[in-house]
Amino acid sequence: MSGARLAAVRLEKADDIVRLREVTMALTDVLQFGTFEKTRTVTAVLELGRNVIEHGERGRATFTLAQAAGRQALGVTVQDQGHGIPDHKLKGTGEIASETGLGLGLRGVQRIAERFEVQTNAEGTRIDAVFLAPVLMRKPEALIAAAGEAMRTLDAADPAAALTQQNRELMDSIADRDLLMRELHHRTGNNLTLIVALIRMSKGQSEAPETRQILGELETRVASLAKAHELMQKAANAGTIPAETLLREVARNAERAFNTEGLRVTIDVTCDWTQLEGRLATDIGLIVGELITNAYKHAFKGRSEGRITVTLSRDASGGLDLAIKDDGTGLADGATRPERSDSLGWKLIRTLAFQHDGTLTVGGEDGFTVRILFAGKP
Repeated sequence: MSGARLAAVRLEKADDIVRLREVTMALTDVLQFGTFEKTRTVTAVLELGRNVIEHGERGRATFTLAQAAGRQALGVTVQDQGHGIPDHKLKGTGEIASETGLGLGLRGVQRIAERFEVQTNAEGTRIDAVFLAPVLMRKPEALIAAAGEAMRTLDAADPAAALTQQNRELMDSIADRDLLMRELHHRTGNNLTLIVALIRMSKGQSEAPETRQILGELETRVASLAKAHELMQKAANAGTIPAETLLREVARNAERAFNTEGLRVTIDVTCDWTQLEGRLATDIGLIVGELITNAYKHAFKGRSEGRITVTLSRDASGGLDLAIKDDGTGLADGATRPERSDSLGWKLIRTLAFQHDGTLTVGGEDGFTVRILFAGKP
């Protein structure tokens, strides 16, 4: 069980040195360091911590149960996000030139530690140090349990400091998750954008109107997904995107895909300033894209121009009111209700609306209108 993690301390501001000192003292007590060894080890660890705060921008000290020279030891890994240690301060492979600070410096830490390794580059520095315990080997399980109890006692003595540490650890985890999500959306969006470009190229080379129509519909669907991922990657609040930006981009993609010399349709977007959760935004983008596509296919037969209006507003309960209306031919008396169609587009619209508790209604007077009410969260 050597290498088991015992504790960790964030290093960002001067106050963190106090916590670092308390944790180091508690763990050296667990490992039965004598007064002299404890003083040397605590001083060395504080030197490492101060270097992070003063030169490394931010970082972390992680304590582990280690082994060296056939004895148990306190392992300390200090990692920062600075710009690395300059070459002139390194002598050979990892040897530290003379430094000052706490009267010790990194060279002094190197002399005290049983093992001392430095990895440094422009992205940051990692220092691994091992400090020998004075007593012979003891059961690792007992030491790990004792270290855990020591940390709980330390937290109980200063619950505010412990809560601060926990909150900062949580914020770090959230920041890491958000960074990964932005990278995921970025890569997915790039791939979808490439697919859209290939579809447009194929459409431009196609001569059959039916083929161009099918490729145009596919282009609108994929472009809606691509824009959603692009916006989620850019969003300040990871995972949500501005609805107006998304819907305007869906409309612009549709105009590019379907407007021809024989038919020019203007798409107007009116939208409350609201942020949409990632999955809902993606699905609304797909719904709007499908309904705009349907309008191009059916609403303006025999005409050279037309207009489609997309509106999205949020009601008092937090629900969303989405409406897509065209000024086309509407529904003739006795016509089959399109919302019950078995076409792929309408199946997609019904499924996506249902997944978000949406209620769909259709009107055929003065053009064709589809309205979907998404209930607010209870």
